[in-house]
This record gives sequence, C-alpha cells and structure tokens, in this order.
Amino acid sequence: MRVLIDLRRLLRGAAFRRLVGVRLLAHGADGAFQVILTAYLFFSPERQTTPAAIAAVTAATLLPFSLVGPFAGVLLDRWSRRNVLVGAPLVRVLLVAAIGWLVLGAGDLPAAGNAILFVLVVAGFAVNRFLLSALSAALPHTVSAADLLSANSVVPTAGTMAFALGLGLGGVWQGVLGGPDEAVGDTLALAAALWVLSALLAARFARTALGPDHDHRGRPADLDGPVRGLVEGLRHLRSRPQAAAALMLVGAQRMVGGLVLVAAILLYRSTFADPDDPTGALAGLGLTVVAAAIAITLSALLIPTVVAHSSMRAAMVAVLLFAAVVQSAFAAMSTEALLVAAAFALNFSGHSLKICADTLVQHQISDDHRGRVFSVYDLVFNVGLVSAAVLGALALPVDGNSPPTMAAAAVALVALAVIAARVLPRRPVAAPTS
Repeated sequence: MRVLIDLRRLLRGAAFRRLVGVRLLAHGADGAFQVILTAYLFFSPERQTTPAAIAAVTAATLLPFSLVGPFAGVLLDRWSRRNVLVGAPLVRVLLVAAIGWLVLGAGDLPAAGNAILFVLVVAGFAVNRFLLSALSAALPHTVSAADLLSANSVVPTAGTMAFALGLGLGGVWQGVLGGPDEAVGDTLALAAALWVLSALLAARFARTALGPDHDHRGRPADLDGPVRGLVEGLRHLRSRPQAAAALMLVGAQRMVGGLVLVAAILLYRSTFADPDDPTGALAGLGLTVVAAAIAITLSALLIPTVVAHSSMRAAMVAVLLFAAVVQSAFAAMSTEALLVAAAFALNFSGHSLKICADTLVQHQISDDHRGRVFSVYDLVFNVGLVSAAVLGALALPVDGNSPPTMAAAAVALVALAVIAARVLPRRPVAAPTS
C-alpha cells in the first residue's frame, strides 16, 4: 500500500520520528487517564447515568476546553511550539498528582471535593488543547509538503492507537485489581510517567525547529485579544473555502458519531450489561473502542491510496455513504453486534474525513495563521460533540434504545455525502499560500 511505502520514507526523518514519539506517549497517557475518568463518571453503580447527565458532563468539560482555543491559537502562532510540547505534559503531571491525592486521600468525595476534582479535570483538558494544537501545527515542519497526506494518515492514527492501548492497559489493570477504586493510583502513575517521557522526548527539538516561522518575541502575546485571533483565523479560513468546507464536514460527522456514542454508553450502562456491574459494562464498551481502533488503522492505510487513484472528494463521499449504510442497519436492529459495526463505520469515515481535512488545512493555510485555524478546527470539533450530547439528552431514552434517532443519524450522513460531493476539490490540494 502507498501509505506503507510513504511511511518507510517518512521514518527516515529524525524530526518526524521524534514528533510521532511525542504523540504516542502523550496519547497513551491520555488513554490511561480516560479509562479512570469514564469509569468514575459513567459506570459507577452509585451514579445515575442518564442522557442529561452525559450531556452535562460533556458540555462542562468540552466547552471550557473550547474557550481555551482562541488563547491557544494566538499563543501557538507566537510561542515556540517545541516549548509547548515540553511544558504541557509536565503541567498535566502536576494536575494528575493533585487528582490522585484528592481521590486517594478523600475516599467518597464530598460535594466540595467533587467540585475541585472537576476543576482539575477541566484544567487538564484545557492544557491538552495546547498540546494537540501544537502537534498539528508542528507537523509540516517535519515533512515535505508532498508527504503531508501520508503524514496525516500515519501520525493521528498512531496517536489514536496509542490512546486505545492506554485505555486497554487501564481497563486490564482495573480487571486485575478488582475495579476502578483499587486501580486509581497505579493507573494515574502510569499516565504521569508517559507524560514525563513525552516531555523529555520533545525537549530534544531545537526551540525554533517546529515554528512558528516568524519571530514574535519582541511583540506582545495579544492575551487581551483572543477573540480577535479567532476572528482572524476565521477570516483567513474563509478565503480558503475548500479547507473551511472540510472542517465543517468533520464537525458535522463528529456530531453524528457523538450521538451514537451517547447511545452506546446508555445501552451498555442499562441494556447490554448489568447496571450493577461497571467492569462488565466497561468491557462491553471496550469492544466499540477496539472496533474504532481497527477502523482508524484501516483508514490510515487505505485513504492515501484511494485519494491517489481517485480524488479527495470521491474518498470522502464514499466513506460517508458507507457509514450511512451501516448506521441504517443499526437503526433497524439495535443489537450489540451492529452497534460495534456502527462504531467501526463511523470511526472509519470520521478519521478518513479528518485525514483529508488536516491535509487541506496544512496545505492551504499559511504557517503564521495555522495555530489560529487549528483552534477554529478544535472549536468546530468540540461544538459537534457537545451538540451531539445535548441532542442525545433530548432524543434518547435512559436505556439508549431509539431507532428513530439512529435512523435520523443515517440520513444526516447521506446529507453530508451530498454536501461533500458539491463542495470538495476533485484535484490535488494546492500548496500553502501566505
């Protein structure tokens, strides 16, 4: 496959190998941390998991996360991205240490303890926004413009696989130790160790190696104008309509995928597993994680070849229609097997869209605007997930079983395919413009 040939060439570059290593370690840590968070918020027997509760948690974590975006975008176009990749994981280590002290020291957290825990989790998500945006903005500094499509297939895919591995290790550790309560300390320690290794690896880059290309050290950081930075990113993006359209498609598809994810949590919490057995429910939900990881891997292997032999437009339309067909089957028969199949199809289409959208953005957006545009990207992505959670709260019953809502999701995927066929480019993407 083309991507495997390209990967061998890409891995000859020391900077590319190092950036991939930073992403793998950071995402592995995220996965280990996420399994503890998921078990605590959604699968603890003493907690009431409803569509409204899922929507509240999703909005409360992602909306503050999105508010950081304008600040992150402005600063990433001024700060050394290498320094961000070193500092952000170390800050997360400190936050995880505080979370571990709070959870392990407090037992059953009182209301005030829960509030502090929530603030620490939100702060961790906010710091992670700097890390992820810096990784995306730095990638063009490690590969040639001609290799961006293959790099965007490999790098986020490798990160997602590392995230899934971290989830798996955390889940297995819980099973070995008897449940989330017994595994909290060890799992948080694993996450912290991986973040430290990520920072150490990033420190091997030179300060200016990952951009931004323009030296802003003598100018103020514009912390008083994050909204202006976001507006500038939107204005720059508006002049690149193909990149803007791709971002909107990613956000809309993520909204559909998020809605199905909410349904999956509810189905495993109330229908496919015993509500009093959080380990069994997490194991069942883990099947969808495995399906997602396989789908993302296949997407990374296939999409560069498909685009090379057809077009970006054809590839994106095809994956959306594929997801629509599988989602229709799940809507007709809400079985666990079809839920796993829907998770596969939605993640295959979602990751394929993201590979193409990332490539369009990195080709068509100038480097001194890239941080702000990727912040817009993050905002679109997060708004899609929050909208999905709110939609789930309005449309899904407590057990998650709603064939009409799942059918509507399939129709939405068909509509996105039609839009993609009308607005995306047939020809290869253009080189970056200033």
